[in-house]
Amino acid sequence: MISEAISIEEKHQALERVLASHTLSRSDQIRALLRFICEAEFEGRAHELNEYALGVSVLGRPSDYSPSEDSCVRTRAYELRNKLKSYYEEEAPDDPLRIEIRKGAYIPQFQRAPRSARRNANANALEETALTLAPRGSRVPGAGRYWAMGGFAALVFLAYFTFTLARRDAGKAQLDTPAWTPELAALWGPFLSKEVPLTISYEKRVFFFSPGTGLVVRDYQVNHPGEESKSQPLAGFRLKMKASELRETFDYTDYGSVHAAFLLGGLLTPRRREIGLKEAGSLGWEDIRNGNIIFIGKPTLNPSIRYSLQSGDFVESADGGAVRNLHPLPGEPSEYPNATTHGLGEKYALITVIPGPNPAHRIMVLSGAGSEFMWALAEYVTYPSYVKEMMTHLRQPSGDYPSAFQVLIRARFESYVPVYIGYVTHRILKS
Repeated sequence: MISEAISIEEKHQALERVLASHTLSRSDQIRALLRFICEAEFEGRAHELNEYALGVSVLGRPSDYSPSEDSCVRTRAYELRNKLKSYYEEEAPDDPLRIEIRKGAYIPQFQRAPRSARRNANANALEETALTLAPRGSRVPGAGRYWAMGGFAALVFLAYFTFTLARRDAGKAQLDTPAWTPELAALWGPFLSKEVPLTISYEKRVFFFSPGTGLVVRDYQVNHPGEESKSQPLAGFRLKMKASELRETFDYTDYGSVHAAFLLGGLLTPRRREIGLKEAGSLGWEDIRNGNIIFIGKPTLNPSIRYSLQSGDFVESADGGAVRNLHPLPGEPSEYPNATTHGLGEKYALITVIPGPNPAHRIMVLSGAGSEFMWALAEYVTYPSYVKEMMTHLRQPSGDYPSAFQVLIRARFESYVPVYIGYVTHRILKS
């Protein structure tokens, strides 16, 4: 029988299911490795996957790294194979599409799970449930076939009810038991008061719709309404395409912001069930005055956030090309330049925490150039190992942590995936 072809969209969905799984939730390098090799396969670059390339691009090894002397890639690949095996056997046995990485190779294989096997697995589970629930020695007389049907329906309902409760309890247990370290508690504790509303705010990019051409365009340097007239690229587009009108639209959010909101919600929701979500344009002063805020994106897009950050020692340049160090310490540069490539190279970003207008409240701003950096920033403030690195640097001789600070981090990207994230320096701000 000829198997049905697997589309790119199906492969993307299969990858995202695995990356979002509990099985891989605490394995940063393994997740990065899986995403990297799958993206290479999607883009037709699978032939480029070798031990040296993965060591340098994914695991952060230097250019003179020798695979014969350092087995890091082989070790991570072995762990990845085991994680995939556990995921498909324990967490998602009914997943219709499976990712396999054969021993001795790094090219991912996408395989459809046999439908008969899935049906048999479901049938066996139901049969085991029925055998467990049915009284021993009971028999249904032939004349009572309607009772038999009714009994079977009851068994199915009971099995479904039991399964639903089990899934609910399993989900509750999973939510209640993620790793929660002392460093995570120190960073996030001030944001989790049940008496104070918590809002995650994300930015929307301004795009321009051209009715005459049916195209939507953007100049990355235009981020505020009314700035269209100052943009030479947009003027050139109008001239070349004979577009008499460009309409501002705010319908698009970067994938990095969405990924960041997902990671933040996954960490914080089990500890504070009610979290608001607002795009930057609708975040008002009353939200900032009355609650705790996590802001994802460029602080210049919201006047209230911009005003709150006036005392920072680090600022992003207007064009996003660098992070400027306004008061360099000995040995520090006055500027940290970003790679000019999209989704590739080394870039810098900021984590800023300050008190709100109410000193008991907190504002956290995750800001950086490029949509991919929102993902890296969110990982840095939600993954225990990264948070431990940051809080170790922030900890005071007294053992306390500052209520206001800026942390500069560096990340390296391959195909929009953060393959390295690390601390650079920090400043303690006046609270």
